[in-house]
Amino acid sequence: MTDPIVVTGLGFVSPLGTGAEEVWNHWSRGSSGVRHLGNGDPRLARGVDPISLPPVGKAGFVRGFDPKQHVRSPHLRRMDWCSRMIVASATQAVADARLDLNDEETQIRTGLVVGSCFGNQRETQRYMDRVFDRGPAAGQPILFPNLVLNASGGYAAIELSLRGPNVSVSEHEASGEVAIATALDLLDGGLCDRVVAAGGDEFGAVYLGALRERRLLAPETAPDRARDDARRGRLIPGEGAAALVLERASDARARGHAAYAVVSRVGLGSIECSPYLAPEPERAAREMVERIAQAPSRPISAVFGGANGTVPRDALDRAFLASLGAHQGAPPGYLRFDDLVGDWPSRGVLIAALAVLALRNRHAPGIERSTIERVVVPGSGRSGILVPVVLDMLA
Repeated sequence: MTDPIVVTGLGFVSPLGTGAEEVWNHWSRGSSGVRHLGNGDPRLARGVDPISLPPVGKAGFVRGFDPKQHVRSPHLRRMDWCSRMIVASATQAVADARLDLNDEETQIRTGLVVGSCFGNQRETQRYMDRVFDRGPAAGQPILFPNLVLNASGGYAAIELSLRGPNVSVSEHEASGEVAIATALDLLDGGLCDRVVAAGGDEFGAVYLGALRERRLLAPETAPDRARDDARRGRLIPGEGAAALVLERASDARARGHAAYAVVSRVGLGSIECSPYLAPEPERAAREMVERIAQAPSRPISAVFGGANGTVPRDALDRAFLASLGAHQGAPPGYLRFDDLVGDWPSRGVLIAALAVLALRNRHAPGIERSTIERVVVPGSGRSGILVPVVLDMLA
């Protein structure tokens, strides 16, 4: 790889904190972002989260996030919570990469890809409830743009003055990893010089209700009044957003900016699978190992898994570790993130960003190995999509 794609900027709005430094400090100290919201939490303050939260107990709530510190445009007051998180993470990543967005050429040659499975759930539900209850006249045209999936991408482009390609993707639990894969496609095609790859999802009553109905949620996630409900699941819901700035190593060097890590491989593909179901674990694991084996031959130090407490995702992680260990002679270190940040469908970007922090620091909290050189995020989603992302430390 003569001119590799590198990560030059990071942005976080997550249960572990807001901003790379805060996230690393909490993570390295062993602090979990899964918690109960106290009565004084800023999430409950008017103007921070514009729509009230659905009833949920212990979960991966974002921490340390005040939208006004990151979003400067007057659109903030109309911006939904999911867009606020995504725009803030993209703003941080661009600032971290030291991009001069006052330069017209930089604006034109910077792309944006946003991955989100559900987008703005809560405001969409409230809007549609109003229409169903009162008729079409109750719909507010000024709020309708928030309901479309690419609302976050539009807000981010306006906030950052980005004029390059603007793409929104939604691929179930692989929405974040597919955003990274799409960003690489834009760079490989020469459509832009750098891409902001972001992903984010929020809590929503409809989504939480579906998880409860299928008895997938962990008991501690139930509000106090529902604690006696029978449950068998272990899924802890979460919310958040993260963003990466990706560009060619030569471009980063030309503007004198140091990179964090190399994106060595994104093996985007799929295998035959029933619609809306998870792929068969062993077969999917073997396919992912074959895809990442095409990257340079350095052994994988760690797997930052997608396990979320559900049987299919946990089984796929186990199968992937077994296949990978057999392939390279020894199993790598392994981390799962459901107990750390909770689960949301596009968190693959967050996990990739955490992998970048681990590569930068050559250490991953919770893994015994003292040196982290290569990390794989084994992204997958229902209907058979596979998106393993391989990240390497800088040479």
